Amino acid sequence: MQGKIWFSIAAVAAIAGLAGCAQPGGYGGYGGGYGGGYGAPPPQTTGYQGQPQGNTYQAPAGSVFYGRVESIEPLTNTRESSGIVGTLLGGAAGGLVGHQIGGGSGQTIATIGGAVLGAVAGNQVEKRVGSSTSTAYRVNVRLDDGRLATVTQSDVSALRVGARAQVANDRATPY
Repeated sequence: MQGKIWFSIAAVAAIAGLAGCAQPGGYGGYGGGYGGGYGAPPPQTTGYQGQPQGNTYQAPAGSVFYGRVESIEPLTNTRESSGIVGTLLGGAAGGLVGHQIGGGSGQTIATIGGAVLGAVAGNQVEKRVGSSTSTAYRVNVRLDDGRLATVTQSDVSALRVGARAQVANDRATPY
């Protein structure tokens, strides 16, 4: 009887561990279906706001351009933790605490219940503690020759919309 319980616990733990490896949105490996794969043409990509990337230009290293700031857009990036480590540690701690309660079959039930509750609590704690938010800024500068330069940087220092700016080394700075 006790062997079946431990087998059930091991099976639930294995399923929970493998669930963290699942890919959202279904299977898309190696080309994602008919017409995909290694011989397929590369997918069509688009740039900022759906514009084709065919007209992009990468300036040579050391190039400096001048113009006026057209817009500054804040971009928020949230990185969340998977919660797997919290789930495992919480489940182990909950199982140990639950094992201290009761005796016989009541102890087994308390161990399983403690492991499940600890895993859920540990997962939630890690997701709250392990997530972080960062802000970057997309700066659009209309260059003196009419082209639009777009850079993404972590701060805008003293840049303001309408002000003169210098674009060099993937950064816009006041000029």
